[in-house]
Amino acid sequence: MCSLSRLKFLRVIASVALASSFAVYAGEPPAEPILRINPGEHTGVIRDIATDSAGRWLVTASQDKTSRVWDAHDGHLVATLRIPIGMGNEGQLDAVALSPDGQTVALGGITQFNRGLDQVASDGMSIYLFDRASGRLLRRLTGLPRNIIHLAFSPDGRTLAGTLAKGGLRVFSVADGRLIAEDDDYRGPSYSVHFSADGQLVTTCFDGLLRLYHFDGVRLTLIAKRSAPGGKLPAAARFSPDGSHIAVGFLDTTAVNVLDGRDLSFSYAPNTVGIRMGTLAGLIGIAWSSDGASLYAAGDAKKAFNGQERQYIRRWSRSGAGPVQDWPVTNGAITYLVALPDGRLAFASGDSSWGVVNANGMRQIFHAPAVANFRNIQSGFTLSADGTRVRFCYEQGGKSPAIFDSLNGSFLPVDTTGLIPPQITAPGLEVTGWNGTSYAAPTFNGSPLTLKPNEMASSLALLPSGDGFVLGTLFFLRAYDRKGREQWEQPALSGVLAVNVSQDGRWVVAAYGDGTIRWHRASDGAEQLAFYPDPDKRRWVMWTPSGYYHASPGAEELIGWHVNRGKDQTADFFPASQFRDRFNRPDVIDRVLVTSDEATAVTQANAAAGRREPTISVAKILPPVVEVVSAPERFADTTVPIRIRVRAPADAPVTRLRVLVNGAIMPSPRAAQLVDSDGSQELTLVLPPKDSEVQIYADNRNSTSLPKTLVLQWAGDRKVFTVGKQGTGKAQKPKLWVLAVGVSAYSDPSVPHLSYANADAEAFAAMLKAQQGKAYSEVETRVLTDAQATRANVLAGLDWIKAQVAAGDVGMVFLAGHGFTMATDRRYYYGAVDVDLKRLTDTGVPYKAIQDALIDFNLRGDGTRAVFFIDTCHAGNATGATLNATVKASNGDALAGELTRTENQVLVFASSKGDQSSWEEPEFQHGAFTEALIEGLGAQWQADPRATGRVTYKNLDAWISDRVPVLTQGRQTPRLMTPPGGIDDFVLGTK
Repeated sequence: MCSLSRLKFLRVIASVALASSFAVYAGEPPAEPILRINPGEHTGVIRDIATDSAGRWLVTASQDKTSRVWDAHDGHLVATLRIPIGMGNEGQLDAVALSPDGQTVALGGITQFNRGLDQVASDGMSIYLFDRASGRLLRRLTGLPRNIIHLAFSPDGRTLAGTLAKGGLRVFSVADGRLIAEDDDYRGPSYSVHFSADGQLVTTCFDGLLRLYHFDGVRLTLIAKRSAPGGKLPAAARFSPDGSHIAVGFLDTTAVNVLDGRDLSFSYAPNTVGIRMGTLAGLIGIAWSSDGASLYAAGDAKKAFNGQERQYIRRWSRSGAGPVQDWPVTNGAITYLVALPDGRLAFASGDSSWGVVNANGMRQIFHAPAVANFRNIQSGFTLSADGTRVRFCYEQGGKSPAIFDSLNGSFLPVDTTGLIPPQITAPGLEVTGWNGTSYAAPTFNGSPLTLKPNEMASSLALLPSGDGFVLGTLFFLRAYDRKGREQWEQPALSGVLAVNVSQDGRWVVAAYGDGTIRWHRASDGAEQLAFYPDPDKRRWVMWTPSGYYHASPGAEELIGWHVNRGKDQTADFFPASQFRDRFNRPDVIDRVLVTSDEATAVTQANAAAGRREPTISVAKILPPVVEVVSAPERFADTTVPIRIRVRAPADAPVTRLRVLVNGAIMPSPRAAQLVDSDGSQELTLVLPPKDSEVQIYADNRNSTSLPKTLVLQWAGDRKVFTVGKQGTGKAQKPKLWVLAVGVSAYSDPSVPHLSYANADAEAFAAMLKAQQGKAYSEVETRVLTDAQATRANVLAGLDWIKAQVAAGDVGMVFLAGHGFTMATDRRYYYGAVDVDLKRLTDTGVPYKAIQDALIDFNLRGDGTRAVFFIDTCHAGNATGATLNATVKASNGDALAGELTRTENQVLVFASSKGDQSSWEEPEFQHGAFTEALIEGLGAQWQADPRATGRVTYKNLDAWISDRVPVLTQGRQTPRLMTPPGGIDDFVLGTK
C-alpha cells in the first residue's frame, strides 16, 4: 500500500486535472448546511502558507476547505476563514497570500459551484479577499476560467497576482478587484508566481517554461521566456530579497537552479547530492532567508535521522553556493516554505502538519496532523462479525492500535480475539494492482477495471459470500459483483486507505485519509455512520449523515455544520454542541448499527424516548453570529469602543448580549446602540490596564453564538489597581452560598446503598462554613441528606441558591450519591432519596435543573462565580452498569462537560473520569474525593504547599489530583473541568 504522503501529493496534482474538466457555468453554493469535521487544526493537505512583511502572522490554506490564521510568535490559532463550499472538491483551497501589512488575506482554489450547462449566468472561478483582523469577506474576484493554484501580493500590497490550472496569469487591483493585466499564453498549469522588491514578476508553468515580467502597476511586459534548466516541470520560482537571482525547484527532479533575476540565464546549481526523490514530487518548496544569505528547499524527500525516516529541509549557505545542512522537520511531504523576517522558516506539509524552525533548524512551533494516520493498516483494519467493533491504529504502520465498540461508545482493551481482517484472496476472485503502487488500472481476473484518470486504487476487501469485492481508491469507494461489474460508487475525496466488510454482509467499513472511519450500507454504499477518533487518543465522536451524534466529553466541538450564505458572503460554522439538545442522540447511533438505516433508527429512538419533535434542518434553528466591524488592536485608555454586528434568524432575534474579559463575565455593556444602517452596534467596554482578551456572545431562543474573540494589547502606563465589589476601590469579601446534598440510603431497593454520601455532604458544608469571616464575609449553607434529600427538596434547594446569590457572591453545589442516565436519551439525573428507577424521568433530579441553577447566577454579569462538585456513581455499581432495562449508572460526565462550555463558565470538580467509579474509604468514613477535599481545604490545609495562607481552585485541583489516586490505589482519577481557555485563578479559602 502506498504511503499517505504519496496519496496526498497525488491528490494535489490530480485536483488540477479534475478542476480543468469543470464547466464554467457557476451557480450559488448549496444552502443546506454541510456537516464537517472541525478539530481546530487542518485535516487535509496544506497546500500553501503565507506571512506578512513583519512576520507577525502566518496563514495556511488547506484542501480541507479552510484557511487558518496563526500567531507567528507562538503558533496559536487566531481565526478560521471559511469561503462558500459545495460537495466534492468545490471549495478546496490551494492558494493563500497575505498582504505585506498583514491586513488582507487572499484565498483561491476550486472555487466554483457547478449546476450544469443549463445555467445561464457564469462568473467562473473566484479569489476571495478577507480582512484578516475581523474575518470579514471584503470582495470576490471573479471570471477566472480555471482553478487558482498560487497567489502573491505585490510589495506595496496594491495588486494581487494569481496563476491558474489553465489560462496562465492574472493581475488584479486589490482596492476594487479590477483585472489589470493578464497573460493566457500558457500551455499547462502554473504553480508559482512571485514578485521582486522592484516590480519584477516570475512564474513557472508545466509547459516547461519560466516567464519573467516587468510590472509597473498598470502594464505587464514580458522580459524573458525560457525553458527551465534542470527539469521539465518547474514548480516554484522565488526571487532573492534583492531581486538579483531566482531560485527554481521542480516537481519531476531534485534539481535546484539559481538563475539571473534580469534575464533568466543560468547562474549556478546548489548541491543536491544525496537527496533521494520521493514517490512523486521533487523539491517544490523554495525560499530565501530574509537577508538572502541562505537558500532553502524541500519537498517529497526523506532520509534517516537517528534511525527514523523523516522529511527534511535542505539549507545552503552563501545564497545557495555554500555547504549544506539537512533539517528533519516532519513526516509528511513538504508542500511550501516561507521565510520570516527574524530568520525563522515556516513550512507546510501534505499530511496536514505545519511548523516553524529557527535559524539553526530547530523546531520552535509544530502542529501535528489532527487526524489518525491510517496508512499501511490494511491487514490490521479488523472488524467484529457484525461490524460494530473496529480495530484501527492512530499511527503509521500499525502503531498505537485501538479497538472501538461503536454500540457502547467506548474503547476496549486491545485484544484481536473475534476481529477479522479483510479478505483479499479467494478462488475465482483475483484482484491485482490495488495496493497503491501504480497508476495502472487494477485488474479483475486479468481484465482491467475502469477508473477515473489518476484514480489510483489503495485498498481491497472481498465480500464474505464470495459474491464480489469492494475497492478503495483516491477518489471513490466502489463495489463490484463477482463478474467485475460495478454495483455502486461513493465519493471519497480524502482517499480510502483501508476497507473491510462485516461477516454478516451488512456493512462496508472504510478508513479515510481525513482520519474518519465510515460505515456504508453494503447493499447500496450509502453512508450511515461516521467515526472520528481524535489523535489525543481520548476524545471521539460518531455521527449520522443528518448530524445525530454521540461524543465523549469535550468532543462534540469536533464536528459541526458549515452554512453557506451565498457566493459573496463568508460562510458560518456552528459546532454540534450548539444543537446539543436536539442532535446529541446516542440512542439513534445505537439503532443505526442495528437497523442499517438512519431514518428507521430515528423513528425507533423517538418512539422509545417518547420524543415527538419533528425532523428539522439545522438551518431552521440557527444561533446568532457575532461579527466585529472594527476594534483597536492596542488601547491606552481603559474605556474601549468596539463596533460589532450581530446576525440572527428573523424568527429568532437576539435576546441577550454578553461580554467576557479575561475569562470573567462583565456587566452588560453600556451604550450598545444602533449606529449604522447596516445594523452595527458600538459597545463601550471598560477594560483593565493590561493586555486583555475580550469574548462577545449573543443569545437567541435557539442557542448561544460562538464567541467572537479579540486580543487587545495595553499601550498605556503599566499600573496596578484594585476595584472593589461595589466599585469603591476597596476589595470586599464575597458572600458564599452552599447547597450540599448527599444520599446513602435509597427508598428504591434496586438502588445500592452507600455508606458515606450523607456524611460527605455534611462535612463539605461544615468545611466551608468555617470560612466565614476568612475568605468570605458570610457563608450560608443548606444541607440535604438521606430522608431530607427528596426530589422536591433538592429542586427547592437549587431554586434557593439561584435566588440568593447576589452580585459578587460565590455559589457552590455539592452532590454525592448515585447518578443515572436513561438508556433512551442518555440524559443525566441525580438520584434523590425517593428516586424510582422505573420512573426515573419523573422522580430523578434532571440535569436541566442543576444546569439552570448554576448558569443563571453565573451569567448575570455581576461578578458572581459558580462552582460545582459532583461525586456520583460510586463503586459497587460501576459506571455504565445497567441497573434495569433502561437505566444506567452515571457519574455525570456529560453534565460536567455541558456546564463548562465556554458560554456557561462554570467551574467543575468531578470525582472521577468518565469511565471510572467513585470509591468510599472506610478508614476515613468518607468518599475518597470528599476526604481529599477536606484534607486540602479543611483543618489539615494540605492544598497550600507554599504556606501562603490561601487555597485557590488551582491549588485544590493539584492536591486532589495527587491525593485521590493514592487513596484509591489508582482506581479513581478526579478531574477539574474548566471552560475552553480556562478561568483566572481565584481563592476558595484562607487560613
